[in-house]
Amino acid sequence: MDKIHEKILKTRLTRPIRLTIMFFLVGSFFVISPLLIAYSSGYRYDFVKHKIKQTGVLNIDILPKEAQVFLNGTELIQKIPFNLSLYPDTYLLTIKKDGYKTWEKNISINSKQTTYINYFSLLKDNIATFTELSNVQNIIGSNNSDNILLVTSITNNKYNVLNFNLKDNTIKTLENNIEIIDYSVSPFDNFAYIIKNENESKKLVLYDLNKPENYQTINDNILATIQWKNNDNRPLSTIIENKIVTIDKNANIKNLTTATSSNWYVEDNENVWFYNENTIFNNQKKYQLQNKISKIINLNKDRIIIKTLDDFLVYNLKTGQETKINGTNLFWNESNKDWIIYSNWDITTVQENGTINLQYRNGEKIKNLQLLDEGKIYIIQTENKIKAIDIDHYLQFPILDTTEGKIYINKKYRKLFYISNDEHKLYKLDL
Repeated sequence: MDKIHEKILKTRLTRPIRLTIMFFLVGSFFVISPLLIAYSSGYRYDFVKHKIKQTGVLNIDILPKEAQVFLNGTELIQKIPFNLSLYPDTYLLTIKKDGYKTWEKNISINSKQTTYINYFSLLKDNIATFTELSNVQNIIGSNNSDNILLVTSITNNKYNVLNFNLKDNTIKTLENNIEIIDYSVSPFDNFAYIIKNENESKKLVLYDLNKPENYQTINDNILATIQWKNNDNRPLSTIIENKIVTIDKNANIKNLTTATSSNWYVEDNENVWFYNENTIFNNQKKYQLQNKISKIINLNKDRIIIKTLDDFLVYNLKTGQETKINGTNLFWNESNKDWIIYSNWDITTVQENGTINLQYRNGEKIKNLQLLDEGKIYIIQTENKIKAIDIDHYLQFPILDTTEGKIYINKKYRKLFYISNDEHKLYKLDL
């Protein structure tokens, strides 16, 4: 054994040395352990402000996943999705990718709270392209369908119905030279109907917009009101030969009850209600309202949404309270399970339990409103432009500088279609 190792083995740990080591280890435990606990709880020392702060969390989960994320101008190395602990403060968050519109906003990070930037996609920075289709009068489609129907004019009163496949951009003629009286799209599912006049009889043509070539024709003379139901097997109700009926997607008809009034409503469970100026009733219940009823929009166990002469009305079935909502149009938001009512300036939501929320107030008159991205981004058409509105973060993104008439949004394929005022040309824009 060499002398060095022999010397080490002969070294004795005296009592003072042992006490020093023990006190050092015990002291280190009582110092380091609280620091580790504080660190794991989100406490950090801010070397700029010389204060101990408890951090907040920034959560980012958006599309495309390859987008670059910048905080106060510095690119983050984390890949989407991610969580990032930050000191409580205000930060400039920038998300961008080539070919997309840049998303940028000052965000606040608060102690012990998570700030979510999620569930939306960056908008593509594209220009609209002509589809080579002209004389297009109407676009018929739901926001998640694989196909849209295009109504093109032949003469003043005759039209063709074309199927535009959004998967492969192919076009197929479904009907030729027909007289169209009316059409409607289900607010709930991928269905649409066209009422056509054939040999002096009004016939209903029901389309499944995922398989429109297999359309069904109801040959009974349809004269009464038609109601869409939130039922993918029996999507329609109407009156045929003085009977309130439901119609399934194969055009089979089921009788529900005799129509004792022309003012009626069928629930999704096929309970039938009738109403007059101020009263809604069936065999079991009766509700007396203060306001006059023009139409029942939707009814469930908690509330009734009603169209009045001028506005919309929510009647709470538990409290009897009536709340008027300024609005001219509405549509169903499947993502959040609520109704969206909009006027020239306001956007209001009505939840299934009857909760009402004024969601947004626009600075320009709203001509048309449609939904994109899980109920967080709207496409708004004003008198001068088409723009996207991020409701949660109050951001606006220009889409088109146009005053064209009719627009259609497909959320599934993230496409916007619009018809030009001149020659009724159909244009397409990828969002």
